Amino acid sequence: MARIAGLVREMLAFYGSPVPLEGTAFDDALERDGPAGSCAYRCLIVDDLDGNPAGFAMYSTVYEAAFAGNGIFLRDIYVSAAARGQGLGKALMVALAQECQREGIRRIDWHAARLDLDARTFYEMLAPDSFRLNRLSYRIEDDEIAALAAKG
Repeated sequence: MARIAGLVREMLAFYGSPVPLEGTAFDDALERDGPAGSCAYRCLIVDDLDGNPAGFAMYSTVYEAAFAGNGIFLRDIYVSAAARGQGLGKALMVALAQECQREGIRRIDWHAARLDLDARTFYEMLAPDSFRLNRLSYRIEDDEIAALAAKG
């Protein structure tokens, strides 16, 4: 996870959020909590043509009693400013949908900031009609995951 620490810092700066830990403590926390550590989260990473990390999708699985099954909550998806417009965000979402299919996960939930119109446009392009009026949440399930996975 040290590969994406710089990208996570870039994302935090983009959204005007401070880095929660100073120095290498932040990198250490990403490593400790990530896939090679406690697995508090999972992460997909997409590289640019030079093999450098250009984007990531950080998520965790959740169980929902009302759904009687596992889902994924996509907490963070980010593509570096230099790599935007190349389809990497879509590639991350497609890979996430494909992983859901492999693991039998039938739901993906995520949120978008109300005024982040770029993010909302991106999500609407990927999952039309997934917006829920009572909150800025997006969700795709079952056939919608299959449809997104097939776009790869």
